[in-house]
Amino acid sequence: MAGPSLEQWISDVGLQQVNDPDVDKPVYRLPPPDGRITLSAGLEERISASIREARERRNLSRSKLAPLPGLSEAVYARYETSVSRPTVGRLIHLCEVLGQVRKSF
Repeated sequence: MAGPSLEQWISDVGLQQVNDPDVDKPVYRLPPPDGRITLSAGLEERISASIREARERRNLSRSKLAPLPGLSEAVYARYETSVSRPTVGRLIHLCEVLGQVRKSF
């Protein structure tokens, strides 16, 4: 069973080629509703800002939140400031403790 060609798959899914300066080859992404494709660095900044905003909406300090997913305040601060990237598992855990996810994975 061969399946569709790569070109057909890209077309069928509606992906668009983007040149991300953080990646040394073409990357394919779905276009967002507003038409602007966010590159890797932009996504990381949005994730960091979202974590910070969720914490601030709950009036929690970094020092109060950080221990909930088992982090030091310094490590948590690096996630909020885009210095470090959380793993997918850590990001899910942060969403859980911030009340952004109702069910655990």
